[in-house]
Amino acid sequence: MISSPVWRRALLVVSLGFMITVLPHPALAHAKVLTLDPGPGDRHTQAPGAVSITFSEPVTQIGLGITVTSPSGRRVSRGRAHGVNSTLSVQVMDAGPGTYTVSWRAVARDTHPTSGTYTFDVGHASAATTSVGNAGLLTPAGVALVTVSGWLHFLGFALAFGSLAFGVLVLPGGSASESRLLRLSGAGIVLLLISVPVALVGQAASLGGLDELDVQSLVDVVGSPFGLVLALRAGAGLMLWSLLGAFRLAGTGTAWALALGGALAGVDAASAHALRSLPGWAGWTALPGNALHEAAMGVWVGGLAALLLTWRGRAWVLHRFGRLALPAVVVLAVSGVLLALGSLRGPADLFATAYGRVLTVKTVIFGVALGLALLGLRGRIGRAWRVEVGALAALLGLAGLLIALPPPS
Repeated sequence: MISSPVWRRALLVVSLGFMITVLPHPALAHAKVLTLDPGPGDRHTQAPGAVSITFSEPVTQIGLGITVTSPSGRRVSRGRAHGVNSTLSVQVMDAGPGTYTVSWRAVARDTHPTSGTYTFDVGHASAATTSVGNAGLLTPAGVALVTVSGWLHFLGFALAFGSLAFGVLVLPGGSASESRLLRLSGAGIVLLLISVPVALVGQAASLGGLDELDVQSLVDVVGSPFGLVLALRAGAGLMLWSLLGAFRLAGTGTAWALALGGALAGVDAASAHALRSLPGWAGWTALPGNALHEAAMGVWVGGLAALLLTWRGRAWVLHRFGRLALPAVVVLAVSGVLLALGSLRGPADLFATAYGRVLTVKTVIFGVALGLALLGLRGRIGRAWRVEVGALAALLGLAGLLIALPPPS
């Protein structure tokens, strides 16, 4: 049985780590287009002097922000768009009659991108009218890069902090001084840091593809709320790197690093997809639910990796890990259900939308991984762990894909 002092330390660490998730936070939702001037399909006798787009919340423009092209395909918008409150606007030159195309790229306060195109006519139409099309994160390059960055980040989080939790709560005396666990945590830090530039490029590419990627777009993403999240992620990884060096010298104190993991989970939760309004008390669970979901994943995945490094056939290690993994899996399942309820409009979304289908596959694989975990905890780890590791790796990849896909709207 894990000693009571260790549990007291764990309780203190969890309290500190998740304090950020229970403090009051403003409810954030994806930025939606409220008005377009001129509007989609409008016909004017002469070109308007400006194009304006008003969003449901302030946004950070990426690149030029708004681009207007003439019927011949030449850009006629003058420079970068200007933002006032929740409105972006750009001056437009008159290029004669025909169909003009407007496109925009921006990042909302909740770190998620918004982009789209539409057309209006001057004099007469020279091309088919296009209504508002919001691309979001649906460019292939954006989906691929954001998925990869999410997979690297979640795996890095699990290895960096889950292995430390295993050492504190499973190994004798709550010590995580074994060099193998410290190296495993170090590998997780490397993955955390690698995920940052991949996420940066993925966010910029999601707003127009790799062909529109330029230095200005990357700079704008860095200056957006999403850039702040990336900075906090990188800072957490570098801080843990410094702490590991101190742990090697002192041989103790690893438990306090778990508070850093809780804070990072809170940062990720604040930048997760905004949830729909849930009834009653459930409406308050979005932010802590996301944080607990990620933390529980880290305990399970990182703990399994640590178990495979330190097990050596010792039954008591397997037993103690089971006592840690069981509540983590319960938290993972319950928080996952609440988050699904907040992300979907109804059961039909599980099969009618890309987001829902990915969530359905993720749920099925979670069930497979859980069954394999139960086999492993019964002493059959030698037969089941390889498939369980593969299932958990697939779960992390699907979690990264869910970040890239917009929830049903």
